[in-house]
Amino acid sequence: MPLNELASQYLNVFQNNGVFDGGLSFQTKLNKSNLDFSIESLDRVDDLLDQVRVRVKPQFDQFLSLHSNQNFLYLLCFYVGQCVAVNSKQQIVWLDYSEMSETFPEYKAMYPECFATSVTCLFEKTGFFIPLSSIQERLFDDPPGKSVAFSASGFLHERT
Repeated sequence: MPLNELASQYLNVFQNNGVFDGGLSFQTKLNKSNLDFSIESLDRVDDLLDQVRVRVKPQFDQFLSLHSNQNFLYLLCFYVGQCVAVNSKQQIVWLDYSEMSETFPEYKAMYPECFATSVTCLFEKTGFFIPLSSIQERLFDDPPGKSVAFSASGFLHERT
């Protein structure tokens, strides 16, 4: 399935309280986070990731071994990208690693293939973004070095 369709499917299933193939970790916390595509909701994504990091103390490999946890992270990735697109009135194109490296061969050395680069996106005016990078760092690094909201804010306005 093309990644743009997959992103839409993830967001639609979540918004309609549907069932994710493989489950969705932290669904109750997600539902309580009021993910309404506002810029302020990106702070709530940071808060949610902080809660999970503090309470669960996830270990990267073990966490990613569960499909429901992967669904959680991919949902947040697609949500953050779509939130930027909606608030900046930009088109978004989702790219998997192979599409990214074909489109931007110069990025392969800078961005090696890993979970954080498995899904990337391109905004028509503000460029290339890797939302999973800040999500992953916020969840697994203690203390986290990145804010999802701050990382996304750099793509909300055209660069001059």
